[in-house]
Order: sequence, then structure tokens, then C-alpha cells
Amino acid sequence: MKKILFAALCLCLAITNLPAQRAYHQVERGFVYMTSVGYATGLGNIELPNKTVRNKNFNISVNQFLGYQFNNYFFMGLTAGFDFWRHTAFIPICLSLNVNMMETRIAPIFYLNGGYAFKWYVSSKPEVMDRVVHGTCAGPTGEAGLGIRISIRDKVTMQIAACYKNQYSDIRYTIPVEGEPDNSAYTTNSVQKVLYHFAGVRLSLKY
Repeated sequence: MKKILFAALCLCLAITNLPAQRAYHQVERGFVYMTSVGYATGLGNIELPNKTVRNKNFNISVNQFLGYQFNNYFFMGLTAGFDFWRHTAFIPICLSLNVNMMETRIAPIFYLNGGYAFKWYVSSKPEVMDRVVHGTCAGPTGEAGLGIRISIRDKVTMQIAACYKNQYSDIRYTIPVEGEPDNSAYTTNSVQKVLYHFAGVRLSLKY
């Protein structure tokens, strides 16, 4: 009789703990959404035939992600949004790969975006100091980030990450022509391909 009672007690305990075990090891799978905002500042210098220009651009980004989470560690999809520079703007559309490194409430994360940024608008007037026009055409774009994930509630998490961004585009500038007036404050006569570099931070809300 004691053995039967002991076996029944063990069975009850196992049944009681089963939902908790499943909840703890529950596999996250399905469509996910993520809204992100970021800020990054320009890095490095741009070498032109007649001068060196510092990349003083800033990059403010707003993006929306739609994708699929395959398990507790990996989800991927498409992200689209807007990148605002000092005097121009892009519309990037990228494939986004995201990795959760652990299942704890606060855990490290890594992401990688790659795609193409279309032009939205651009100022045709050169900058006052450098007399160049930055980011004048569409081109490939990429971003990588490393940070932490904080679980707020069921299926809602916040992510904070340091990021590196790049954008391949054109820079327009003026090469003086002998015998002609200097109009470099108003227009440009030359163009060069440039890979712009940025570093900053991104805040995301996944749901």
C-alpha cells in the first residue's frame, strides 16, 4: 500500500511539474515583428583628387522588421525603413538575420542586415565648408550589431545594440577649371564612388 501511495505521489508531482518544464523550455516559433530606431555618426575621411573630406554625416534610422522565428535562437526576415542623413535620405530594404545567444531573460544578441538602399531625396547644393554633396545615389547597404536582449513579457522583448553601418553611394565635388569662375559653393562638376562608414546604437522592440 505504501508503495502504491508513493508511486501515486510521484506521478502527481511529475504531472504538476510538467507544465512548468514545458513553459521553461517552450520553443518560440512563428511570425515576429520588430520596430527599431537608431543613431550613428560618420567615421573616417574621404580622399578626393584635390582634397580630403571628413565624413561628418550622421545617420538617423527608423526600420520595421517582418520575419519568422525558427526556434529560441534564430529568426530572419525583411526589414525596411528610412535612413536620414544631414542633407539626404535613403530607403533601405534588407535581409535581416538575428541570433539570440542564450535563453535567459537578459541575453546577448547579434544581428546582420544586408540589402539595397534607394534614394528618397538629396540636396543639390554643396555643403558650406567642404563644398561637396554626400550620398547622391542609391546603392548597397549593410549593418551589423552586437548587444543584449531583455524579455519584458511573453513574446515581447527589447534589444539594445551597438552597431556598424555602411552605405555605398556617390560624393559630388568640384575640381577647379583654369580660366573659369569658382562656382563650387553652388554646383559640382565631378563625382566619385564612396563607401560611407558609421558607428552608433540601435534600440528595438520585438513582438
